[in-house]
Amino acid sequence: MSDSRAEIPPGAGGSLRSVATIAWPALAMLMVASVGSIAQLSDSASFGLGAVTVYLLPALLFLVPVGLVSAELATSHRGGIFVWVREAFGDRTGFQATWFVFMNSVTLYPSLLSFGAAALAAALGRPDLAANGAYMGTVVIVVFWLATWIVSRGMKSSTGISNLGLGLGTIVPALSLIFMMFAWLVDDKGSQISYDGPSSLAPPVSGLSSIALVVGTFVAFAGLELNAVHIAKMKGPPRNYLKGVMLAAATVFVMYLLGSLAISVVVPDATLELTSGASQAFAVYADGFGIPALSKVLSGLLVFGALAASIAWIGGPSRSMWMVGRAGYLPRSLQKTNSNDIQISLLLLQGAVVTVLSFVFVVLPNTSAAFALLQDVSISLYMLMYVCMFAAAIKLRRSQPDVARPIRIIGLPVIAVVGMLAAVAAIVLGLTPPAGYSSLSPGAYAGIVATGVVILAIPPQIIHRFRRPDWKTDGEPIADLDGDA
Repeated sequence: MSDSRAEIPPGAGGSLRSVATIAWPALAMLMVASVGSIAQLSDSASFGLGAVTVYLLPALLFLVPVGLVSAELATSHRGGIFVWVREAFGDRTGFQATWFVFMNSVTLYPSLLSFGAAALAAALGRPDLAANGAYMGTVVIVVFWLATWIVSRGMKSSTGISNLGLGLGTIVPALSLIFMMFAWLVDDKGSQISYDGPSSLAPPVSGLSSIALVVGTFVAFAGLELNAVHIAKMKGPPRNYLKGVMLAAATVFVMYLLGSLAISVVVPDATLELTSGASQAFAVYADGFGIPALSKVLSGLLVFGALAASIAWIGGPSRSMWMVGRAGYLPRSLQKTNSNDIQISLLLLQGAVVTVLSFVFVVLPNTSAAFALLQDVSISLYMLMYVCMFAAAIKLRRSQPDVARPIRIIGLPVIAVVGMLAAVAAIVLGLTPPAGYSSLSPGAYAGIVATGVVILAIPPQIIHRFRRPDWKTDGEPIADLDGDA
């Protein structure tokens, strides 16, 4: 797949082999940690065995292209998405691509934390609260600002909670869900899904709205490119990164597929809630095995996992945007840090946006509709970044053919086009209201999502238009962006 014989150019990939501390299997697990989440399992659980196809196609057409293309870009142009897109299309577009990532994370918080709010309701023995918009919106706002406060205290506090939350709040509940499914089936307790031949593996298609929830799998698979920065610390030749990509893709695929099926087995599609599918499944399994208290414990862990994931996302993209801003792309007022050297101005900005977005849970008639709408705005913003990334990879192959590429992907233009088309398909699906989860008309739903995307995407164009020379912080190395992202 790659050609690692080329010499590493000075400055192109940093000291690519100077600090070898991460073995490729460990790097693969870092990828799983950044991509893995069970918040989107409910999306695909509604397809039953069709989830096999729902996950397989995005994994092959999107997840793998992201991993391969980002591997080549990371080893040939150090600095992350800003540098990749800037080198291909100029600084305005590079700034825009970075902003897409920042705004994606901002719009992700309400949907991610609504999952945690639903889990909290289940842990408290009040699952009915998951359908209460005022409760959901309040919990999202409170937990988000709690996470923001933790991040503002510095990397030591936030990293410790994030790592602990990954294990207890994501891995333990996910493995428990899968284990209980197998125990349930072995005990022959029945299943809400059945196998009727190969046709059972295809999701039901009766229009875009019937498969609109497929967009959730793109959310689940997004973020793999963030780990390309660790190539500099990887043991062995650069091509080992590709082994890590393949292992991570396979692990994430299996985890998501089995987790989705675990929900489908015991939760009928008619009663499935997008915000609380995992907690619903925990309740059925725990009651069936005669240990009802277990469901509250596992749902409580999901709350911790949602908090930990938010802490990780609050710190990362905002830090990248802060570093781009210090290179002269943001006003000085948005470059301010606190005594812990944390980008406090950007944290407050994203907090204000998240607070406003959280009122969607109050305005819309049901919380699943709010979850779907916010998720679609978030994924559309992120997919636009991927369109920029894939286009940049193609352009750089043509415009900078002499740049050494320690990882040179064979057929990269074709792979990039496949990934780009998959990203565009996700955007189209994101404009479509999911069947059974939204009372809005297709036109109204598409209009709200598109308007949200445009409003959140346009600020960098305005900021760049009025950019001033004194915004630049002296000596800020833009090539070091990947070190703190």
